Amino acid sequence: MIRISRVAAWIALVVFSCAASGRPTAPPGLALVVRGGGPDVVLVHGALGDYRQWTPIGEALSRAHRVTAVSRRFHWPSRSIPRDSEYTFEAQSADLSALLATFDHPVYLIGHSYGAGVALLAALSHPERVRSLTPIEPPFASLVSASVPGFESERASRDSMVGAVRAAAQTGDPERIAKVLMDWMQGGPGGFQRLPGDVRAQLVANAATAIRIFATPPPRVTCDRLRGLSVPVLVLRGEHTRGWFRCICEATVDCLPHAEAGIIPAAGHMSIVENPTDAARLIGAFIARCP
Repeated sequence: MIRISRVAAWIALVVFSCAASGRPTAPPGLALVVRGGGPDVVLVHGALGDYRQWTPIGEALSRAHRVTAVSRRFHWPSRSIPRDSEYTFEAQSADLSALLATFDHPVYLIGHSYGAGVALLAALSHPERVRSLTPIEPPFASLVSASVPGFESERASRDSMVGAVRAAAQTGDPERIAKVLMDWMQGGPGGFQRLPGDVRAQLVANAATAIRIFATPPPRVTCDRLRGLSVPVLVLRGEHTRGWFRCICEATVDCLPHAEAGIIPAAGHMSIVENPTDAARLIGAFIARCP
């Protein structure tokens, strides 16, 4: 009941009239929740997520910052995905870049999973809008060499999961779609069911986006491209995340010139909802060190 009340309190702060002085303005298709005051922090959710996933972390960070949690295009509270709509990393990153342009100064940018990829692309395109970057388990496998032990088997496992998600989408059962995807992301059967009930409901509410996530290959992000990013970066991962994400995190840190690594204890890939207390602690300590 406490968790539900907190979500309700955040929803009451959704910015529908964003033109007020000093407030971020949501580009068409995006929804925002703004909380607190101080230097700006922007939070970007991952696959099947929306801004509600950030509630505990946002509450913690808002004690010293103005926190803007973003629901990306087509995610809750959006109710539909037009058939001819474009759901790609590039399009989602363009949305985020448009949002960042409405701030009058650079922001502390944090993204999780798919949202970490969106945030990373926005930072690469507009580094002047980013004060620091915290990607939590970014998704760009193109950074990992095929020679890394175990990664090719992880790639095969992921390919199998994508096929299973597509098959689940044909059934029209949103809970089945969410379960297939989250079981894989969380390392195996039962991963979805072990998540908190309100989180599972949020994932199911956004399950229609799953088939779009895999419809277009992600951009091929290279080490050479990352080496040009000069902002401070903290790459976070869950302590128990699967090898796919662990390898990508390690490669991302190796490629970035001003990056450090951090581990969120007692968590898998969905660390922001599994252990939001330690996630917020690590994020807060990092941004406090950034100029």
